[in-house]
Amino acid sequence: MRRLAAGLAACAVLGAHAQANPSRWYLQVDNDVFYGTDRWYTSGVRVARVAQSGDHEVEWGLLQEIYTPEAKRQNDIDRPTAARLLGSFARHDRAPGMFRTLELDLGVTGPAALGRQAQELIHRIVPAPHEDWSLQRGNRLDAQAAWVQTQALESVRGAGWHANLHYGAVIGNQIAFAHGGLELRWGHGAPGELSTPVLRFAATPPFTLAAGERDGWSSFAGVNVRVVARNQLLDRSGLDPAVTPERRDVVYRAAVGLTWVTRWSSLAFALVQDSREFYGQRRPHGFGSITLELPF
Repeated sequence: MRRLAAGLAACAVLGAHAQANPSRWYLQVDNDVFYGTDRWYTSGVRVARVAQSGDHEVEWGLLQEIYTPEAKRQNDIDRPTAARLLGSFARHDRAPGMFRTLELDLGVTGPAALGRQAQELIHRIVPAPHEDWSLQRGNRLDAQAAWVQTQALESVRGAGWHANLHYGAVIGNQIAFAHGGLELRWGHGAPGELSTPVLRFAATPPFTLAAGERDGWSSFAGVNVRVVARNQLLDRSGLDPAVTPERRDVVYRAAVGLTWVTRWSSLAFALVQDSREFYGQRRPHGFGSITLELPF
């Protein structure tokens, strides 16, 4: 009987802890359908679970990215079809005015990343021109580490608004770059302390309300520059395997967005505009990003 009572007490403590620190799942979807296009960085999907572990958060997730040539026209030079499928582990550390993420990703680039299958599934719902995946490179190991820190600029703060500085790097065998940017955010309530994944280039779980905090919203505008050291996803043309697009070493990004947070969920939306990533790219590229979070 004593063992049973002890077991029930332990379950009660664990249940109370789980209720106080529930795990959270979130879905982030990037897609250029928001601009009515189907080209270049055309799709990104991240599904992840986040849980508190001591004084930090731990995240496990799955990430898929799809890149294609411009589907609606033929260019002299274009990027090839490519897809990445990565398992992701991240640690998030938060302190007043600071948010730091270390992410490790391991997976595959090539047919095993299921880019063609995912795109064909989506195109059954959203019609688009057919993409030729026959020139996709074979399967290759894809491994990378991402580190980013978001720092609030306490000297740049006003009534209802503040500024965040983002800086970090992604180092991998397929992609490597360093980046830095500035985000101005204005809003009401706790969501004013948010930061956006489209300016952090790493796993960024949505914000959750602490006990006693009220629902709220925030909007943001931001800019970013990344200095690219490697991009093996541009190692051949989308039309002629003998032609290799030349990457641009510096890429700029501008983004605006809106976030809404309640005690049971959060929803964030952003519109992103990137400068040209390779020489011969016909024009800058835009995409939209939606992040939905549910605690359970």
